[in-house]
Amino acid sequence: MIIMQAPAVDQVQGEVVEHGDFIRVVFQKGLPQTTGVNGCRVEDVIAVALERIRRYQTGSLACEENEEAMRALRAAMRAMESRKRRRIEQGVFSTMKAHVGIRTEDEHEDFSATGA
Repeated sequence: MIIMQAPAVDQVQGEVVEHGDFIRVVFQKGLPQTTGVNGCRVEDVIAVALERIRRYQTGSLACEENEEAMRALRAAMRAMESRKRRRIEQGVFSTMKAHVGIRTEDEHEDFSATGA
């Protein structure tokens, strides 16, 4: 089992910065329409990782584990896209308001939290 240490998180000049020994990620702070674009989104980080692994697959490092990792990253991207759609549908996109997630009973017809 591989145990990875979580990256450090700092507040640097108003930025949320996560870094390890060889990585520095500056995430967006505030809403772009009010603060401008000042960092990246989680989706951007996923896209960078996906592209790197895709490049591995075109050469001598191609393997099934890379394919599995790419499937997982694509699933993560789909989840983030679904989150965005749900936020747009609920009128809370580009706000700091929470959106309503999927309820289990909405996903599975054979289960109801109410017991009905």
